Amino acid sequence: MHGCTIKKLVCILFLCIVTEGVFSAEEPPSSTIVLENPACIECHEKQNRVIVNEWRVSAHAITNPVVNCVSCHGRLHKNLASNARQNESCISCHGSEKDPVIHSYSSSKHGILMRLEENSYNWSKSFRLANYRSPGCGYCHMHQNNHNVSTTVRHDLMSDLETESVQDKTRAVCQDCHSPRYITHLFSNNEAMLEVGRKKVREADHFIEQAAKEFSDNELTYVKKQLKIMQQHLKNVYLGGGHQSPDYQWWHGQPALDGDLLRIKDRLGELHRTKQ
Repeated sequence: MHGCTIKKLVCILFLCIVTEGVFSAEEPPSSTIVLENPACIECHEKQNRVIVNEWRVSAHAITNPVVNCVSCHGRLHKNLASNARQNESCISCHGSEKDPVIHSYSSSKHGILMRLEENSYNWSKSFRLANYRSPGCGYCHMHQNNHNVSTTVRHDLMSDLETESVQDKTRAVCQDCHSPRYITHLFSNNEAMLEVGRKKVREADHFIEQAAKEFSDNELTYVKKQLKIMQQHLKNVYLGGGHQSPDYQWWHGQPALDGDLLRIKDRLGELHRTKQ
């Protein structure tokens, strides 16, 4: 009886607080309240400072414009977690379905399976429960509720300094569904593919560096532009490995890099012939 009385008092007190439109750090706001980002941070710093700090050091916080709580979760407190877990919240910022970051995932086995089944998933459940048959953007990049998406993404593809840390973070996601041996095999293959791509970019960069001793910036405009295109094609190789999309590892990746390198060599050869 005593326990029931206490529960009733707690319920009455909660209803009074919501009715007055006031909520403390311990109480969630009413689902009808429209939130702004400062309100999210003020409350969640008291409840879970870790996720706020993780977001602050992530690429989302330092980009322009800032990708904040409202950007991913929406303004209504109701279903805010469910909204952020679905791929659409990421796609809306990261480009259209044809953008390499998105298309490399959507054209993979994971992406195709997600597209076929996403309407049957219960998005109200946490990622930690591993209850989604196919991983989406949030499942892989915000695994275990971490809010620093940068930990699973490399920022300098020409260097292998980030390899170990990114692989460690990614392995924790993959092993929810796959065996350690299979994951290690994929990582090894991806690194080999990425290094082959790096060699092509380094070769092109070397040729352009040597040509800069003989030709003007204006004469080298085409090859420098082609070198930037190579960087995107190298990124395609990386995306193909990370998202397990063979089309991006190969068709949009390695052969595209081969074509870029041949165009650069051909253009530089033409400049030499013209100079003679």
